[in-house]
Amino acid sequence: MSRPLSDVISDGYIAIFCVVMLGAMLVSVLVNVASLSDELCTSAGCREGRSLLPWLVATGSLVLVLTLSRMFGPVFASPAVSSWLLSTPADRGALLRPRIWRTALIATLVTGLLAAAAATLGGFGSSAVAGFSLLSAVVAVCSVSVAVLAQAGSGLAGRLLTWLLGLLLWVALLLLAMERAPLLQTPSTVPTPAVGVGVTVLVVTGCLLGFAFRQVARLQRRDVAAGGNLAPGISGAMASLDLALMYDVLVGHRWRSRGSVRSRRSGPSGVSALVWADLVRLTRSPQWLVMVMLSIVVPYAVGVAGGERIVFLAGALVGFLTGLPLLTALRVLSRSGSVLRLLPFPVMQARRATLVVPAVVLVLHGLATIPVLHDVLDLTWAAAVMCGIASGMASLAAAARWVTGRPPDFSRPLVSSPAGGVPTNLYGSALRGFDVLLLATAPVLLAPVANTAGLSILISVIVLAVLASRK
Repeated sequence: MSRPLSDVISDGYIAIFCVVMLGAMLVSVLVNVASLSDELCTSAGCREGRSLLPWLVATGSLVLVLTLSRMFGPVFASPAVSSWLLSTPADRGALLRPRIWRTALIATLVTGLLAAAAATLGGFGSSAVAGFSLLSAVVAVCSVSVAVLAQAGSGLAGRLLTWLLGLLLWVALLLLAMERAPLLQTPSTVPTPAVGVGVTVLVVTGCLLGFAFRQVARLQRRDVAAGGNLAPGISGAMASLDLALMYDVLVGHRWRSRGSVRSRRSGPSGVSALVWADLVRLTRSPQWLVMVMLSIVVPYAVGVAGGERIVFLAGALVGFLTGLPLLTALRVLSRSGSVLRLLPFPVMQARRATLVVPAVVLVLHGLATIPVLHDVLDLTWAAAVMCGIASGMASLAAAARWVTGRPPDFSRPLVSSPAGGVPTNLYGSALRGFDVLLLATAPVLLAPVANTAGLSILISVIVLAVLASRK
């Protein structure tokens, strides 16, 4: 039964009023914070970090838009629509074209609003904020259009554009780390060359979007059904706050879309075969190693921006986040107990073997931060080496804690909440990994010397030993 028109108008009025009121409050907060930053941000590092903030946020939001477009597909349909409507011998363009509009609208709003907020905090003038947010929104629509074309044909274009945007973000961090951030100015008005660039990008985006609308009818059911099948798994994992389960769903989706891989024969025997399997897996997905290598620039950028002791935490944090894909074997052995029981090794020995390759990579990542730790924290080279090792070990312990986490146990006593009965370990699963990271880095954050770095390494080793031996 349809609702009365008066109820619809009343609900619409309330929604518009809430959006306007909350938007006005948010704009007021951003303007006040920007004005305070103009007065308090006086150091060179602070000004450099502030000048790069809009570019980092805009590039990061574009990478997020394109990554989600590649993950779900900018055009995706639910399993019911894929089974009933897309299998009929009819023109599917009329069914799929509105989905492009919806995806493009969401990408425009999210990217434009984030870019406007970052530009305001970065000290841009009002006209420059409007132009910067408009250009970011247009580039987001361009990314969605390219993703549609990649979905209709080869996925090479989408991968190339994703890596290109990621490279731009890395270059922006590198500029900050090299103290070349003054090259990125904070304009009060839109520069004349930027107008020409914006018009060119707008024309190119319009052409790509029109071509994408023409190609959408060529999408097959397998192209749009993959994202629709992925969405229920992601929503179920997010409902239980099990981030590791969400990672399992994404890994399964990635390898199902790839189909098959070429098998590798020979290799060592015994427990060394698990280490060899990690090396083979790393050769099949070298982008994860590249991400770990490129993330080294983050602690250097934090050091230039005046982070001081936060440099150590930033290095361990990015090592933890980028090192998670290296622990896929440990995740499989922890999630599938039957696979672990089939191996002719003790539990501790098998899990230790899966930690060898990630340990080498993450310790090297920590050692790469030695120069910035030596300069920013005013440490001796020996103490900086110890802190670098402690950073890599803390990243490894946090990542191992994250991938070996157990799912929520509904057989435990439940806690009453507005959403119903909740297991006691449900909310704690969202903080899994970060708790170990803070525990392992706390000694160095309190007193960055060689002795506290040794204590941090000892804490990480104890955590890894407990996680490797846990049944």
